[in-house]
Amino acid sequence: MNDALSPLPVWMRIGLPALGVALMLAVWQALAALVNTPSLLPSPLHTLLTLTTWATGGGFAPHVTATVAGALGGLAIGAGLGLVAGVIVGEVRVLDRILYPVALALQAMPVVAIAPLVIVWFGIGIPSKLALVAIGTFFVMFIQSVAGMHAAPAELSDMGRAFGGSRWQIALRIKLPSAWDYLFGGLEVCAALSFILCVVGEFLAAKAGLGYYLRAASNNIDAAAMFASLIVLSLLATLLALAVRAAHHRTVFWKYRRH
Repeated sequence: MNDALSPLPVWMRIGLPALGVALMLAVWQALAALVNTPSLLPSPLHTLLTLTTWATGGGFAPHVTATVAGALGGLAIGAGLGLVAGVIVGEVRVLDRILYPVALALQAMPVVAIAPLVIVWFGIGIPSKLALVAIGTFFVMFIQSVAGMHAAPAELSDMGRAFGGSRWQIALRIKLPSAWDYLFGGLEVCAALSFILCVVGEFLAAKAGLGYYLRAASNNIDAAAMFASLIVLSLLATLLALAVRAAHHRTVFWKYRRH
């Protein structure tokens, strides 16, 4: 039995992450007490009170909804197109030779650097956020999809041909399922990246969203509000990444099943 795949006891799966969070909060509290300047570094309790006031004041839901809509919508567009393009390019060798190096070069270009241009093209609001997130997640998913298609075991493809499978039947029924680990790995990266890029777009130009709230808090030099928005952002990204991981384990159940 592979120790890396054997399930941890329930108390470890819950207790170890809780211990990590507790250690982080303890360090945060110690640093806040050392600085002793809430306007620069608020304590966890001060941040929690600010977050509670924000949530109960009626201004919380619109910002969170705007960010979630932009992140998930852009992720669906970018990752979906990246998956389709990656499967096609990974299967067609000529396209692979032509387009894959271009995709690698474009991925090296920081998406944040073209954010002002995207805003000029699509304007202020949800379209620019969707475009920014879609561009960033497309290349990650595209490269992972191509790599996954190339990593499919050759003997499985040979077996498919021996049973009369066509090229695209082999690609969709053999190579694509063999690439699940690559695809879900890319999707997990895209999950966190989608919120980052969405907030960048909101920070530059938006009428609502966590990035908009973060920019307003920074203009008011309100460190507690800034920390509160960052905590909400990290929680949203973590929940989405955990959901992707859970779907990964359920899809590739034969690899992650309990022993």
